[in-house]
Amino acid sequence: MALIAATLCAVFGVAGAYCQPSSGTPAERPFDFAYEISPILARHGCAAAECHGSATGRGGFKLSLFAGDPMADYEAIRNEVTGRRLDFATPLQSLLLQKPTRQIKHGGGRLFRETDAPAQTLVNWIKQGAPYTTGLKQTLSEIRLTTEGDQVRVTALFDSDLGIEERNVTDLAVLESTNEQVARLGDSGRIEPVGPGETWILARFGHLNTRTPIRRPFSQPLTLASPSGSENPLDVAWLRRLNELGLDPAPAADPHTVARRLYLDLAGRPPGPTELRHFEALPPQERIPATVDRLLSTPGFSEVFAAHLADWLEIPPSGQEERNPAGRDAALRESMVDWIAEGSSLGEITRRILTERGPDRAWKRFTDPRDRAEYVGRSMLGLGIGCARCHNHPMDRWRQAEHLRFSAFFSDPRPAGDGAMMTGLFFLPGEGTPVEPALLPLGTGDAPRGASPEETVAWFVLQRARDQFSRNFANRIFGVLVGKPLVSAPDDHRISNPAIHEPVLRLLADFFETHDTDLRPLVRLIATSRLYALSSQPPGPDQLSGDPESLFLARRQARPLSGKQFKEAVDFVLGIATHRSPPPDSPLARQLHILNSGLLQEGLNQAGNQIAAIFDFEPEPRRQLEELFILILARPPASNEIDTFLPGLISARDSLAAGRDLAFALLASREFGSLR
Repeated sequence: MALIAATLCAVFGVAGAYCQPSSGTPAERPFDFAYEISPILARHGCAAAECHGSATGRGGFKLSLFAGDPMADYEAIRNEVTGRRLDFATPLQSLLLQKPTRQIKHGGGRLFRETDAPAQTLVNWIKQGAPYTTGLKQTLSEIRLTTEGDQVRVTALFDSDLGIEERNVTDLAVLESTNEQVARLGDSGRIEPVGPGETWILARFGHLNTRTPIRRPFSQPLTLASPSGSENPLDVAWLRRLNELGLDPAPAADPHTVARRLYLDLAGRPPGPTELRHFEALPPQERIPATVDRLLSTPGFSEVFAAHLADWLEIPPSGQEERNPAGRDAALRESMVDWIAEGSSLGEITRRILTERGPDRAWKRFTDPRDRAEYVGRSMLGLGIGCARCHNHPMDRWRQAEHLRFSAFFSDPRPAGDGAMMTGLFFLPGEGTPVEPALLPLGTGDAPRGASPEETVAWFVLQRARDQFSRNFANRIFGVLVGKPLVSAPDDHRISNPAIHEPVLRLLADFFETHDTDLRPLVRLIATSRLYALSSQPPGPDQLSGDPESLFLARRQARPLSGKQFKEAVDFVLGIATHRSPPPDSPLARQLHILNSGLLQEGLNQAGNQIAAIFDFEPEPRRQLEELFILILARPPASNEIDTFLPGLISARDSLAAGRDLAFALLASREFGSLR
């Protein structure tokens, strides 16, 4: 075969990549359709979903989506009886060439010219008889992406009997920039700068992909010291990152804002007036750590983070899913409150969900093993493997076969001959062939011998894939505390969805893993950081303190309370339980609900509420005003607010009625309804 390939190269004088020796003689240089022809189909969009890679193909010609199945594509091009896409007598007249070079009408337009390298490669391949492989067997083992000045270079590493061979495949790789507002890529892999920020260059070749960052500072890199008196490692990583981006962090929020933020995040309610005064009385450097330590031990913390965990593990709120008994969902959510209260780690809770009867209804509510596998992937590992149900994902590691084999772990047991139950079987859809279970290719190691399928999956999630498990939950915990996760789609940590601060996520995941996936140490690390206490307000009317769109966490971003948070905050402030539904999350519907549903009116008119208590026990109007603001907004009124509201309280015939009106306005305000 090697002699034939060498003769063909000599006879036809071809210049294809597979006729160029990398070492030894030309005969030793292997050729593989998957690495020479398939990349052309992928790079030029022939196998895209809107072209021949669609479910039905285009114009009677179908390729695998994103050229993910080279053998199927080879058969469609080379051997399909009705296609006539290759002309071995006159290769230039092959339909495979005439269409993309626009010699004849082509719905996809001209992809390249007859003299371009892709066309020449196809001509040479057809001249040689359009083989699938020739020469030594080779395996693509790795691709590397580097930048040299303004040029991207993609290097592929192949294993063969001759050893490891490196090839420059930049012209064959699919290249993409994740943010073209920062940098674009030219056809030859040249980087074209656009604006400041960060983008990731993604490269795909064969079945592998990789990425590398391109960073263009907003200004000259800064020298930002660690916060005074703080050794918080999160701040060190974050400030180093801002320095690279040339971003100046916003100042710290005022103490009242931070106190309200801590209580809402960690206890699910605003601080009471006594708690706020205690916070203010502490030395400044002790306020946040002491408050965090106290709140971490309260029942409110367990309830708040049990609700977060139930959402992350997709436990429906009671009665919101018809196929699930409301009582079962409520019981599982209540169990999570108990588990967190007793100090169970997230790893231990996950093990219970995967292996124990009762908690396992979290994933057994799905009936299809593939749905169960995808549930475990996205909720416990933050991996969206669902695309691989239908095709090999172009910008992720998952293959269809891997998805099916992992799904096989989730088949229900079946009756054995002796009346007992045995491991269930999962059959290949459409064919009926049993699928042999196999774990996703993450990490290394073998599952314990004799483990059940559920125990094997739990071992995989918590041991072999422990790093991804830690990244998933560190990202989610950071997101609920800071208001923005580091990976924007928390259930889809794929290569084309990078973290906005990868070093910060790496640090948080390592910290979480080091502390044996214990929730509280990680929450404390984040909540006591300078990053957590940043202001969301610009320092001046015409200044946004760098990061103008709040992309890189140089400042906090105010966010509305959820409907449930708002209702619980109202009940706490009033000191009574209102019997109205929480407002919806849609901004307009939310505001209409707050104003017209009776939620606030009912609470303010109910006997014994804390607004009425202020006017019962405090006769002086200025003190009434101050107590209202501290109770509702967790801060004293500003001087302009005193000037605006105090005269109305002084002149009011019915001070309680005036107080209720003012309380209504404060409770319906954007400030009360948001976390600043």
